[in-house]
Amino acid sequence: MQKLLLIGGGFAHLHVIQKLKDTPIDGVEITLISPSKYQYPRDMFASFTEGLFEKDQISINLEVAAEKANITYLEAAVTAVDPNQKMALTSNGEVISFDAISFDIGSLTTGTDFPGVTEHTYRIKPNYHFTDVIEQIRNRDNIVIVGGGPVGIELSLSLTAWRQKYGIQSPITLISENDLLHKNGKKVSDKTEQIVVQKGIDRFSKETVTKVTQNAVYTASNQEIEADHVLWLAGPKAPGLFTASKLPVDDKGYLRVENTLQVKEYPFIFGAGECTTMINDPYGNKTSAATLKQASVLFENIKGFFETGNGVIYKPKDQASILATGNREAMLIYKGQVFHGKWPWRIKHRQNMKWMKNFQ
Repeated sequence: MQKLLLIGGGFAHLHVIQKLKDTPIDGVEITLISPSKYQYPRDMFASFTEGLFEKDQISINLEVAAEKANITYLEAAVTAVDPNQKMALTSNGEVISFDAISFDIGSLTTGTDFPGVTEHTYRIKPNYHFTDVIEQIRNRDNIVIVGGGPVGIELSLSLTAWRQKYGIQSPITLISENDLLHKNGKKVSDKTEQIVVQKGIDRFSKETVTKVTQNAVYTASNQEIEADHVLWLAGPKAPGLFTASKLPVDDKGYLRVENTLQVKEYPFIFGAGECTTMINDPYGNKTSAATLKQASVLFENIKGFFETGNGVIYKPKDQASILATGNREAMLIYKGQVFHGKWPWRIKHRQNMKWMKNFQ
């Protein structure tokens, strides 16, 4: 009996698990390893934060999903991998052998080594912390969000919508090093800034946070911003697992994979989603939409690895993204263009509901 390890319960692995229910791989024993049995889809963070869904409506029980696909579930983190011995070490102290291994473990949060960040901020990664963090802070005063990326924008706006609904008047403060969504071009950035300000968020742009204390956030320009509760969303950071295990990584520590989602030096190692960097991907796209596109390739190539030796190629393309902006509105962003209103939110909502039905 050959062995496959699925490390992490991200979007791509959830797709693989769903496919395995109907299309099992003969002669392969599969184990899913994740530090929490609950997974919360990133695309539903804003809806939960705005109060449109309860916790149990956006949670996926990995143990139950695995059991339905005849997969063993192990609640643990993988702390090291030996690609030569084909062994994985877990936080439980177990050493598990494998014939193939796949990673879909997401990313961590950068900047946590700044003074006071570890002690005085909330963080939502790993994402099984997400719902607890939101429930702790959303009705508090002087909330500051650090990070002007997609998650920072969605959560600041959805928190604002929830607070306005319950009559909480104090605004959310959003701090970012750059203009919002600056990588998407000036048109998208300007529109995003306009929406954020119109919806009542206090903005500090082009400010680098240097220190966080119990009651304030300090920036490089000597700004002192009052803050009783700080949500730290300063951008992604590669998990340390790959570098520590001496696996092939890019210059930031993300697992380096080919267009087959395999590591060139070790074809029995697969990876998808935020924890990876794909060679020859001109878009560097790590959105949920890109991960879902990778998911079908990942399943076909894992199955092909064990059965036929054949596989398929993932072809990167510029993916549209939809960001919730509160009050059942959203922005659809594609190729430097942006459309804002109710209809992008309805598209996002329908997509999320369709996807979640697989795990209800």
